[in-house]
Amino acid sequence: MMKQRVTRRDVALRAGVSETVVSYVLNANRYVDSEKKERVLRAVRELGYFPSPVARALKGKDAHHVLFIVDDMSSEYFGSIISEMEKLVAGKGFLFSLACDRGDENFVQTVCNWSFDGIVIGSATIREDDIQKIIDTGMPTVILSMNDYPRFCGRYGLVFTGLKEGSLKIMECFRAKGRKRIAFLDSFCIGDAPVDRTGFRYIGYKVALNGQEEIVIDRCEDSARLRKKIAEVYEGKHFDALFCRTDRMAAEAMLALSAMGLSVPDDVSVVGVNNSRIAMYTRPRLTSLAIRKDEVARATLQLFALLKKNREEEVLTVQLETDLIERESV
Repeated sequence: MMKQRVTRRDVALRAGVSETVVSYVLNANRYVDSEKKERVLRAVRELGYFPSPVARALKGKDAHHVLFIVDDMSSEYFGSIISEMEKLVAGKGFLFSLACDRGDENFVQTVCNWSFDGIVIGSATIREDDIQKIIDTGMPTVILSMNDYPRFCGRYGLVFTGLKEGSLKIMECFRAKGRKRIAFLDSFCIGDAPVDRTGFRYIGYKVALNGQEEIVIDRCEDSARLRKKIAEVYEGKHFDALFCRTDRMAAEAMLALSAMGLSVPDDVSVVGVNNSRIAMYTRPRLTSLAIRKDEVARATLQLFALLKKNREEEVLTVQLETDLIERESV
């Protein structure tokens, strides 16, 4: 049988005081004499009572619950940002939840019906109208901008992590190494989805080509399809550099190139994005664009605080930079 939740009334009965006194003690917003206060705190410890986040939200108080919406639950990148956020609010009772959006309307409606102190949108594939629905709830919303989004209605925050500028750094690195035919490798997709041309990685790639032919490797559902597509494109285009959307895709590409008898970086230079742990374990070690996750975490929490202070319609933005970590793959 499920254990019944301890209520504030239970604490009041155990301590021999009113529920109002219990509220005063727990919220520390009224004077309570030391003897009664000690009885309440003792009852709280003995009963294992803790306030319900939902109840606190209904009363207009912070539940300290932040939802992080992503498109890849296995991504080390998002886990690292949440870890950095937890460091910044350690001991303050925050709870972080990770949820995956796959274009499911029921998922978005569930988010809108709930109560969070902050929502971080870190999904590159979430629909723009779904973002607008979340903003319309009035819950503080911060978008980690990986795409060139339109202006949404309402008040929200935008953290530009530096992906477009970082993509230019990658292309400059390739040029400095004498690479002339640079290909862009997209992430795995569901179905036959082409590369998202509003993504800042692709935009930076396209701008840096400066009119040269683009070579895009996309529409790959799995590793087998990826290896086949890389071989097909290389046979026709003979690219000598590969800009990969993530480190994982870069590692997959390096395996595919090796299977084709090609050497990295002698035949093809390879660069990934996120500077994840996998970059240190590929052979050769992977050059990667590092997003400053600690700064992303700090900026996100700061934007939440600003969004809660003033409800006037406004877009709050933060612009961050990236670092290109050069290793042996270029």
